[in-house]
Amino acid sequence: MRRQIGEDGRVKRGPGSNTLRAKVEQASSGGTRVTLSGAIDESSDLDGVFAKVTGDMVINMKDVERVNSMGVHMWIPVMARLSAKNRVVIEEISYGFVFNANAVANLFGAARVVSCAAPYYCPSCKDHVMVKVTLDEVNASSGGAPAKRCAKCAAPMDFDELEGYFSFFKTSSAA
Repeated sequence: MRRQIGEDGRVKRGPGSNTLRAKVEQASSGGTRVTLSGAIDESSDLDGVFAKVTGDMVINMKDVERVNSMGVHMWIPVMARLSAKNRVVIEEISYGFVFNANAVANLFGAARVVSCAAPYYCPSCKDHVMVKVTLDEVNASSGGAPAKRCAKCAAPMDFDELEGYFSFFKTSSAA
């Protein structure tokens, strides 16, 4: 695939690829459920996404494909403000966001992170897959990678990332 460079010297992206999308709906528990997808970067309107969201909320980040340093810079004050006033639970943080969570201590403010995506490898299928891992599973594994089985063949899978991948749970899930 050949990349096109714009007049500003940046790689041109396809339509919608630079867009943060949010689906906001009332949760059965009475709070709000926010599902984020796309990119969190300098063009993301995080204040706009959360402007009308009040009260307790669950934020699902499974489909956040990428985040850059400007996106992190914009994310921090929004999460600090939201989690200072409300109970905020964050679930299924994406692979790329995990690296930021391990590098930036206050990334989630006072929000509680309950799950993330983690890379596993099935030696039987020779397949690399992203698997949902919960805080409870990590705690039961003494902070390490929990055992997982392949959805295709039920064989035990190998965790496919460096030790310390789940470290962010220690600092972002104390609430």
